[in-house]
Amino acid sequence: MKNFRSKTPYKDATISGPQGTRLFRLIRFFSRLQLRYLLPRLRHPERIVRLFVFVEGTMALAVLSAAAYYTRFPLLFPPLGPSAFILFRMPMSAAAAPRTILLAHLWGLAAGFVALYLGMLFFPHQAGGGPGMVSASSIAVLSLAMGLSSLAMIWLECNHPPATATALIVAMGYITSLLQVIGFIVAVVMLITLAFLFNRILGGLPYSYWRHDPDVSSHYGTLAGITNHRQGYWQQLSRKMFHA
Repeated sequence: MKNFRSKTPYKDATISGPQGTRLFRLIRFFSRLQLRYLLPRLRHPERIVRLFVFVEGTMALAVLSAAAYYTRFPLLFPPLGPSAFILFRMPMSAAAAPRTILLAHLWGLAAGFVALYLGMLFFPHQAGGGPGMVSASSIAVLSLAMGLSSLAMIWLECNHPPATATALIVAMGYITSLLQVIGFIVAVVMLITLAFLFNRILGGLPYSYWRHDPDVSSHYGTLAGITNHRQGYWQQLSRKMFHA
């Protein structure tokens, strides 16, 4: 009888503990739906990644579209589509880090306006041709915008290819007002916030708070933009030459 009585309180404590609550079971259930839990346990993990990219990318652009519709605020811009793809297809890559995306798009805006201003300064007679018009000045402006945005990203180590499209749409005259500039910046911040929500909270991935961490991302393969295929001849030769 003594042994039976000594075991009974232990059993009751286990049942009434935090692991026996509905909240704990609910959290455990949803944690097993996260990418961090599923990827190492699936035979074909690329299938769940494709589903993740489709669902989260669609939801992110739907949220931006709904916000633009109900607030009547300019939040939809073409470069945000490629940015969303990188955020949800390669969330652990350097190109998807919040610092990289924000700085790259900001410098893309700045490069576009600088190129546009210089174009109006040196080609005043060809200014005002309208967005999309091709002329000697537009060729110079677009080329300069591309070069300035690329140089800024390399210099600041914030390589995010969609930001060059930001510079181009500004240089082409599609963003002309302060309201559009503010709307673009707000949209970028919203997209980063949604990426943090989907990747870190819902996906369970260690998505960076600000800067990219190569030590963490090196364990995530294609989610970090690291290909699983064997390197080709030229890649192997380059690695031998520069890392001998």
